[in-house]
Amino acid sequence: MDLTEKTENLRRHPWELSRCYNVLKLMPKNSNLVYADIGAGDQFFTSKLLQITSENVFAIDNEYQDKRLVQDGIICLNDTSLIENNSIDCLLMMDVLEHIENETIFLREGLNKLKANGKLIITVPAMQFLFSSHDVFLKHHRRYSRKQLLDLLRKHDICIEQSYYFYSSLFIIRCITILFENLKPKEGKRNIGIGLWGHNEDSIITHSLVLILNVDFFLNKLLNKIHIRLPGLSLLAICRKNS
Repeated sequence: MDLTEKTENLRRHPWELSRCYNVLKLMPKNSNLVYADIGAGDQFFTSKLLQITSENVFAIDNEYQDKRLVQDGIICLNDTSLIENNSIDCLLMMDVLEHIENETIFLREGLNKLKANGKLIITVPAMQFLFSSHDVFLKHHRRYSRKQLLDLLRKHDICIEQSYYFYSSLFIIRCITILFENLKPKEGKRNIGIGLWGHNEDSIITHSLVLILNVDFFLNKLLNKIHIRLPGLSLLAICRKNS
């Protein structure tokens, strides 16, 4: 199936639903802002951006078959280079950098698309010691510590406004699954991680888990304000391009 097709009927994992909800709350909101979602996939998150802007939204993914396709207010591109430099107000890279072998060049090219004082919001998988068969399955090159991500960002002319781990509850679960995976014989190991979700978005189980993850995210955001950073399964950075 073409990635640009709408897939609203998918049984989305609570992790994805919660991440979408919480990142949207962090977005600068203005009906005149231009947003670009790099690594947009099936555009689940990109479509939500249409609710906060009257402008077209860019969805970029190298899996798209068409070089450029406009549909329902979303401009789908298969390469970041097709965006004009200094034209984007807010750029998103949600769980993208870990897929890129040379993330420094990739990040620089993305920042070239941002206007002066434009926002960059990044999420990445956290903690290299949690690297598992699930990361291999997803074709990840790495996971990040907060220091590693900040060191990468500081190579560029941007101001880092916030950075903290989130989903500490899932971090604990992943630590346990990693332990069990390492105890298994090599030939008995299989992909672990989020996997497919077996419940509809409106089920009580999905709603309950999304609520737990939302509370988790909120607590980590709150603790970050007093410089307390719990470990988490994921890592967030909010940056601003210097004028």
